[in-house]
Amino acid sequence: MTEASSPQIRSNPAPASHAFKATGVLGSMVLLAALLGIWARPMGFLSVVWPANALLLGTLLHRPAWLRPGPMLAAFVGYVCADLMTGSRPEVAVLLSAANMAGVGAAWLFMHRRSHLVLFMQRQTSALLLFTGSGLAALVASAIGGPVLTVVFQTPPWQAFSMWLSSEWLNYMIVLPPMLAWPTRRLQRSPAAPQLPLLLRAIPLLLVVVLEIVSYWLGGPGALAFSMPALLWCALSYRVFTLTLITSALCLSKMLAISLGSFEFTPAHFLESVSFRIGLCMLVLGPLAVASAHAARAELLRQLRHAVNHDVLTDVLARGAFLSQGQRLLDRCAHDRQPMAVLMLDLDHFKQVNDSYGHAVGDQLLRSFGLMLTQVLRPQDLVGRMGGEEFAVLLPQVDRITAQKIARRINQATRELELPQAPDSMPTTVSIGMLHVGALQSLQRLDLLLQQADQALYAAKSRGRDRYETRLWSGPETPALQP
Repeated sequence: MTEASSPQIRSNPAPASHAFKATGVLGSMVLLAALLGIWARPMGFLSVVWPANALLLGTLLHRPAWLRPGPMLAAFVGYVCADLMTGSRPEVAVLLSAANMAGVGAAWLFMHRRSHLVLFMQRQTSALLLFTGSGLAALVASAIGGPVLTVVFQTPPWQAFSMWLSSEWLNYMIVLPPMLAWPTRRLQRSPAAPQLPLLLRAIPLLLVVVLEIVSYWLGGPGALAFSMPALLWCALSYRVFTLTLITSALCLSKMLAISLGSFEFTPAHFLESVSFRIGLCMLVLGPLAVASAHAARAELLRQLRHAVNHDVLTDVLARGAFLSQGQRLLDRCAHDRQPMAVLMLDLDHFKQVNDSYGHAVGDQLLRSFGLMLTQVLRPQDLVGRMGGEEFAVLLPQVDRITAQKIARRINQATRELELPQAPDSMPTTVSIGMLHVGALQSLQRLDLLLQQADQALYAAKSRGRDRYETRLWSGPETPALQP
């Protein structure tokens, strides 16, 4: 089981310095994790918690370029050294280390070709991939290591195989999910989702704790699943990464409580140990499947909202979304009596561009112009395509001089647009009509302001194009044209 230190996939061959780094990191990580697992081992049998394999697998899934002979040899040496340092015979240490490495290799071959979104817990099939890959790793490792346990600990073959399989599978399901979900830790929530106070957001987690306490108090075979409803609530309330931390902590606490109370994870409690571990694997799988599906659904809804609100060609706001969001922005500025500038923009002679150079060049001009606007304007500004070659821009909290500087910057950037499919002689210019409102008043309508900016646009076009004209708004009467 592996915990990744980076959310990025790097598939390019690593230079020599990176190879040395990978060798040192994997070797020391496996050694320390194996020593931790051996320290948690019951007297005379397998470790209860063995994070080394999952840590190695997760790191290789995040850093496939580290899968090189040097780092792999360092990891193998780390396994062997940990066993030798704690008194194992050399031949036993080598065989057990080979079993661990074989399980990691089998899971990596099965999982690494999956898409980034599936592998890193952002699709509906992510939980199934995690569960299947972890089971495959446990199956391969137990098939190799089971006979070694039979010889070393005098354990019946079926018990040795089953104990290793269930232990390995559960350890992967505890350690690997947070590593695979690491890239999702900073995914932004849906803008439509309300931001609740911290105490309300903590209720699902608190319910998990309460139900766990109740399960220890009541006991019985059904106590293992008492926290399932709260975990499903957590899956719908938190990010995938947060949920993986909750499920991992829950499993570790259950294992600790059981080992201190009911039984030890040894062949003396063979059936109880196997049943308990497989039950915990299933307990983790359900919430992770819900959380992954919920994350995939949220991403699809985000893409749908973007497609509905944005113009397909230019990727700026579509007309309806611009008018809706612009009115809300206008109302906020009016509430605080803040200034605002409204711009109407029209690409000059756009019909001639289509007629002379083709619609492909015209589409490229529209795309480049929309991209340029998003780069020239400030983050708080709003830009939308009103139709054809017409665009509109809202500049909140700007005085007239600043708004005119922005208009000049747009004019200059349009002249400098580079279109690969267009000849160098093709001019690209824009005419701009601007309405500046010194102090917005409440109940102001955006469509009325756009009409006044449109009148200024006609003035700019009648005076030669490739320029801007400004009007000042002083009330419902006709604004004055500024030179």
